[in-house]
Amino acid sequence: MAELVRCRYVTGVLAEIEVEELNEFVTPGAALEQRLVKVNGRLYLRKYVSRAAGRRNPRLYDLLRNEIRAGARLGQVFPDRYPAELPRLVAYNIDAEEPFALLREYAGSPAAEHVARFDDVQRRRFESGLLRALHLTAQAGVVHGAVSMDSVRWDDGTVHLVDFESSERVGEPRRACRSAVRSPEQTAGTGVVDERDDLWGAALLIRRLHIGDARQERGRDPQRLRELLDPVFDNPVDRRPLVADLLGRLHTDAHLPPHVDPEAQLAAGRALFDRACARKRAPAAPPTREPVRSPVVPADGHGKRVFHYVAAAVLLCALIIGAVVLI
Repeated sequence: MAELVRCRYVTGVLAEIEVEELNEFVTPGAALEQRLVKVNGRLYLRKYVSRAAGRRNPRLYDLLRNEIRAGARLGQVFPDRYPAELPRLVAYNIDAEEPFALLREYAGSPAAEHVARFDDVQRRRFESGLLRALHLTAQAGVVHGAVSMDSVRWDDGTVHLVDFESSERVGEPRRACRSAVRSPEQTAGTGVVDERDDLWGAALLIRRLHIGDARQERGRDPQRLRELLDPVFDNPVDRRPLVADLLGRLHTDAHLPPHVDPEAQLAAGRALFDRACARKRAPAAPPTREPVRSPVVPADGHGKRVFHYVAAAVLLCALIIGAVVLI
């Protein structure tokens, strides 16, 4: 049965759409409720917070908000050629009684179902695809926040990074959260979010892909793996390599699809706003004084008489002063 719902597209346009619910959908990296739905004959994934779930765990609203913020930002940065490695947010309604996010149907299946059968070529493709996904999110200033086997899907050689419920934005204060896949800085919640935060979880996942046993001491890892991952594990976040650096070590193309900078698009309007604010803050100019002007003598006969009287008085004063000086 179709339901008419109000939503806002990622482009900002308000709309009403008919959503036909199909069946429940589960991904290991999601805490939110999910259902496969059909809109205009196409399959989508609906992530939402039901009334009952929201009462039990109000934190779910924050997780949905994180998913929407990340998806909206990625949609702004990659409006034309959206990367296949990332989930695509289509529409959302955060103000509904049961708020939701509508995403394109996820491709592939959980990576955990495949990695045990990977050969060397597939392992290389997996690690390159994972780092490429993080290269794309870094370009958008988005940090996934929970990179692990649970948040990755595999689709015939393509890696898909999904479930951005723990995501943060670069430059914002880190949120403290205890998790085995988060970096020490993320776990402690110190400093501000850095695009290299996700490298810690990615390095753990790549190591697990090759070693299998995370308890093994890193000193026993293959030389190639140590050269790739030691700079991540052995350095604080501000000294870790960038994702592009790791892609270079793997001889993987770090080329990005066409993208835009949403902040640059707003630069002209912000500059105009700043100038207007500066004018309002500027001190008021002192009032200008009218220059002192000599009295204008009327041109009529009365004026002439006044002039004569004044001249005579001046002459008389001069004679008196002269007489006094002479005395």
